[in-house]
Amino acid sequence: MFERFARETREAVRRAAEIAEGEHASVVQAEHLLTAIVDPAREPVGQSLVDAGITSEAIRSARDREFQSALSAVGVDTHRPLPSPTSRLRRGRTTRFAPSAKLALERTLGLASAEGARRISNRHLLTAIVSADTGRTPQLLEELGTTADEVLARAGFTSSA
Repeated sequence: MFERFARETREAVRRAAEIAEGEHASVVQAEHLLTAIVDPAREPVGQSLVDAGITSEAIRSARDREFQSALSAVGVDTHRPLPSPTSRLRRGRTTRFAPSAKLALERTLGLASAEGARRISNRHLLTAIVSADTGRTPQLLEELGTTADEVLARAGFTSSA
């Protein structure tokens, strides 16, 4: 499957793993894939999102607010500083893809196949990420003050998921 990815899409997937590792996350989540599309925004899909205010910082802030809200909902005091994540000793790349990221990548392939595309682009990846109806992505989009349809429209296309 990875060989069908366009260069910028392969770079986005690799960058998502780097972002997750930089955050000391144990797995790559769908929101890491979304962040990788806009950070850095080297191609039209990512740039259109940045132009609409969906930047890596906005995504991280929305994710943090959503996380704080979830903690508060179950009675965890969020006014106390949370301990910083500990760095892990690694031998090579060991970051795994979480179910949300795996599902996004599977849907990416499905979208490209359904339209007969030879190459899998960031357009397919973005559509697969934001079209998820479960997991953290819908809450993240809500925290960003947008919807999947609005994100796709800002990027210049509509949902086909």
